[in-house]
Amino acid sequence: MSNLFQDTKTGKLVEFISKHDKDYAMVKDASGNVTYLTLEQMVPYEQGKGRLAKVTAPILAVKEEEAPSRVVPLEETRLNLNTATAEYIQKRLPGVGFATAKKIVEMRMSLSGERFANLKQLENIPRVNWEQLIEEDLIFIS
Repeated sequence: MSNLFQDTKTGKLVEFISKHDKDYAMVKDASGNVTYLTLEQMVPYEQGKGRLAKVTAPILAVKEEEAPSRVVPLEETRLNLNTATAEYIQKRLPGVGFATAKKIVEMRMSLSGERFANLKQLENIPRVNWEQLIEEDLIFIS
């Protein structure tokens, strides 16, 4: 079955796109304009034959679309040091106590923009094995 119809009000040939609800259809005309028509004003049309007998509503076989696979995981397992609280830093980073976590937050707040610009700035905080945390991909800054 063709997706070509004739609008009985204007005489334009239109291509059926989809059924909008029980009374309307989304159609596209020859110039590419998308509009809505009532199903009553659409008559099937075939090239070479002209108008055909009226049908109730066009039916299109719609293929189910698959959701694209995610590149970035939904749940971030790493810790963003520019947004984390001292309590959260203490809980998430091995070997970091509350006093050190507080120093991390205090240092972040003292920087311009109150953000770490790069991971090298963290090396000023002693008693934390930053190289290990970076290597294990436990932290990041954004």
